[in-house]
Amino acid sequence: MRLSVTTPRGALVDTAVEELTAPGLLGEFGVLPGHVPLMSALKPGVLTYRAADHSGTLAVGEGFLQVAPSGANGEDRVLVLVDQAVNASGVDRAAAEKDLVKLEGEINAWKQELDGHYKALCVRRDWAMAQLSAAARLNPS
Repeated sequence: MRLSVTTPRGALVDTAVEELTAPGLLGEFGVLPGHVPLMSALKPGVLTYRAADHSGTLAVGEGFLQVAPSGANGEDRVLVLVDQAVNASGVDRAAAEKDLVKLEGEINAWKQELDGHYKALCVRRDWAMAQLSAAARLNPS
């Protein structure tokens, strides 16, 4: 099956894969060749994939994943559209840890109405956690 991961800045991954795991809004799920057509919302987390000769680990932000039925070439297509993504090897752990500490402090100190600004803080915190999780899967040290 063909995996395509795209952000507003452009394509990050476009490769043939044998399987993938994604952070769905309702929990992590896997996709194998021949999967039924599917559309799922994604939350910030770790997307992993395995191809015949390599594997990949990405931190992804909010977005959507679509499993499209086989096209004319007989290959299933998995389209991932997210607001941000980074290869685990490209994560700046120190910056992500600093952001996480700062954002958790702001969230814990929040005394106002749970509005859009609060939600944005939570999404930014989840993005920092996704980056750290992806980096940890790549290099557990």
